[in-house]
Amino acid sequence: MTTDIANDAIKADSNQASSSKTLRITLIALIAILSCYYLWVLYKAVTPNVSIAYKAYYIKNQTLFWQPKQPALALTIPSSLDMATKVPYLSRAGWEEDADNNARLLNSTGGLYFTVPKAEQTNIHLTVSLSTPLSTPLNIHLNQWTGVLTPTTQANTLVASIPYNALITGDALQHFTIDTTSPIAIKHIDFSYQEGALAHQTITASHSQDTSPAAVNH
Repeated sequence: MTTDIANDAIKADSNQASSSKTLRITLIALIAILSCYYLWVLYKAVTPNVSIAYKAYYIKNQTLFWQPKQPALALTIPSSLDMATKVPYLSRAGWEEDADNNARLLNSTGGLYFTVPKAEQTNIHLTVSLSTPLSTPLNIHLNQWTGVLTPTTQANTLVASIPYNALITGDALQHFTIDTTSPIAIKHIDFSYQEGALAHQTITASHSQDTSPAAVNH
């Protein structure tokens, strides 16, 4: 009788140990599965499978307007951007949400987010048309490049020359900004290729005021 009781106790201890081991293994497996799941969720949150425009507007809060018809935010050159419309490239920073009198107010540093469909090989001629005259040059930035928008003899027009290698190749989102400390009303921003004398007229931070007329096509 005593021997049977001892054997039963040993079996019970063995079963309990086996159950405890099984429970530990199950808990470890569940923790591993949950960890993998949450790592996957975090990965999808950081690298969502959405368009560039969706990511710029909803996730990173970079752009002012959501326009699903421009999923890649592709800007072809030449292009003339009418600031009175809901341009999909407009940054959320700086711009007034509502346009007024065929122009949009830029209150502080702000600009554009866009991609370029192909690698450029020609310098870009930038023309910014304002509602009112401005005699003071404005600093501009495109990714890591810095230049100056210079007033011209043509009324309410500023121009700049942007080197083609300031653009990032591939699907990278380009970031263009205009620095201003006081509100300016912008009507158009035009990107075109430099031709003739303009190809040799690169405006830098030390460039004096440009006095040559700028051709603007709207």
